[in-house]
Amino acid sequence: MLQKKELNHTLFARTLIRALHTFKVVKKFAEGVPWSKVIQKVANAERGTRIFPSQTPKNDEKYNLRFDKGSVVGGKHELILQANKNAENAGVKAAAAADSHKIWAKILVDPENVDEKKAEADLIESFKETD
Repeated sequence: MLQKKELNHTLFARTLIRALHTFKVVKKFAEGVPWSKVIQKVANAERGTRIFPSQTPKNDEKYNLRFDKGSVVGGKHELILQANKNAENAGVKAAAAADSHKIWAKILVDPENVDEKKAEADLIESFKETD
């Protein structure tokens, strides 16, 4: 039987491993986003609209995560990262089952001045701060 201290270390290690796997999923998502298209699409979308990827069971599973349109702040458009309930990744799927509306990250993008590298970096940084 594990002692209390050993049990706490084991739980901590599991939590750390899950966080690392989740970070990898977010990083992979960020690297696969067609940023120029997404940033242009968000400019003409209503708040709450799914921006990327298009909503299909296959996409929900493949991408694990999604962008929804948030608010417009100072002329910039907010992209909100959330988990998909049909995610392939077990950790993401469990998180979505617990709260599919939880905001994993938020970034502001400017359709008049598209900066793909900044958008990707901002998403990773926002996730680190939110998680």
